[in-house]
Amino acid sequence: MRTPFLRGKKVVLGAIADGDVPTIAGWINDPEIYVNLLITKPNREQDSRTRLEAFCTAADTQMFAICLHDGKLIGVMGLHEIDWVHRNATSGAFIGSAEHRGQGYGLDAKMLVCYHAFCTLNLHKLYTHAYEFNAVSLRYNAKCGYREEGRRREHYFRAGRYWDVVETGLLRPEWLPLWEAYRAGDASIRVPEPKLA
Repeated sequence: MRTPFLRGKKVVLGAIADGDVPTIAGWINDPEIYVNLLITKPNREQDSRTRLEAFCTAADTQMFAICLHDGKLIGVMGLHEIDWVHRNATSGAFIGSAEHRGQGYGLDAKMLVCYHAFCTLNLHKLYTHAYEFNAVSLRYNAKCGYREEGRRREHYFRAGRYWDVVETGLLRPEWLPLWEAYRAGDASIRVPEPKLA
């Protein structure tokens, strides 16, 4: 069983294991997943392995397996392009397991990764983008406090037409009250916090 790094209401974030690669590669070939990614060709298992190894060893990236409390892998999440000078990073995720989409697992995972970014890594800002047709991503990021910062008009080509990309961002001071409300009275959330003697 995977050692939990962060534990939320519904999910655990932990390290991605070698044995996760076939599952992740399969998810990336799912049209419901890859339509929202930058991937435009079939993904081989070796492609996923190479990409994940690069992500997991890069100094500016942190990758997490999203698992249920029983250890079942349901998705992946990452902080990318971490800028240690300007204290910001981009975030990205997907719930690969179709039966677990739309149940709040992504929201729980995003709140945990925001906690890690803001309260452990001392980042000041997170940002992300989504195609304008990806209402699920835009909605769950908004629930975590992300605000629209702009659009790249007709920036990506998908399904026979050009689509806007919606840029969103989240500042630590905006997120902290949301975190306090999210975790209020929930003892199941376990994150590293110093204890005063």
